[in-house]
Amino acid sequence: MQLGQAVPTLSGGEAQRLKLAGHLANTKAKDKEHILFLFDEPTTGLHFADIATLMGAFRQLQAAGHSLLVIEHNLDVIRAADWLIDIGPEGGDAGGELLAAGSPAEIMASNNGYTARALREYDESLTQGISLPAPAKKRKRKTDQVISVHHAREHNLMNIDVTIPRDKLTVISGVSGSGKSTLAFDLIFGEGQRRYLESLNAYARQFVQPASRPDVDAIYGIPPAVAIEQRTSRGGRKSTLATLTEIYHYLRLLYVKLGTQHCPKCEVPIEPQTPAAILARVTGRSRYSRPWWSRARASTANWPNGPPPVVTPDCVWTVSTSPPTTGPNWTATANTTSSCR
Repeated sequence: MQLGQAVPTLSGGEAQRLKLAGHLANTKAKDKEHILFLFDEPTTGLHFADIATLMGAFRQLQAAGHSLLVIEHNLDVIRAADWLIDIGPEGGDAGGELLAAGSPAEIMASNNGYTARALREYDESLTQGISLPAPAKKRKRKTDQVISVHHAREHNLMNIDVTIPRDKLTVISGVSGSGKSTLAFDLIFGEGQRRYLESLNAYARQFVQPASRPDVDAIYGIPPAVAIEQRTSRGGRKSTLATLTEIYHYLRLLYVKLGTQHCPKCEVPIEPQTPAAILARVTGRSRYSRPWWSRARASTANWPNGPPPVVTPDCVWTVSTSPPTTGPNWTATANTTSSCR
């Protein structure tokens, strides 16, 4: 990808990975606030060799103390999850039920749902799996914290209770339309955004559209959340890869500090002028500029009874070493030099 590439030309996977790169740059900041990252099928369009790189980025965020909630169908990512939530059994009205929750090994042992059977068959068919990065050493916390969702009934969810561990990689699986995005984005992320807006003062809340409360009894333990969906949340038609990553601002600063500005017409380097030089230039022009009626000369001696006067063209003075000759028919002397206006 190029820095000048327009944002609308990015695919969904490229857009969310671009946003992920910005957060990875901040993982080394000390005392960084705990953030819940939500991903919507981040492996879309990725080669199998790139999935390990993506998992390494996930582990880097996890090592920095953040939590990850991923909606994914890729079995390699599901097998690498610390906690797995399976929703189903079908899509639409036949979905919305919590089939199982636990480690991938526990889900395979339960043999409940499509995900469990697909994991078991995939695990049996692999002679040598992809080497995925191991979880990094986690920071110690005083108490184990979880995100709890009680009696979720949004869209097709069937009054389910879900517990999501923090500081873990949690994957939500299930067939299309089973309620994965409803649980992750409409419930957890939507409730986090609504609580954030309620914490603002009345003056700030009048400029934002209030978020509706999701159909759920209670949600506990929601940290500040960042949703990385398969679309960009900012930028317009004129946005580029450089502006979206804010590299453009640093390039402008670099060019201003190190570059030399030139006149776009005559390509002469632009140099600063002292106040005295500016004053001399302004006063020099005003001294030798005369209105057009003072430069009108009559073609006959008995004007205004004769023909109308003939107006001579303006003479633009840029630099002069001596005043021009005065008189009714004055002209510019040779003591002038031209410059780019």
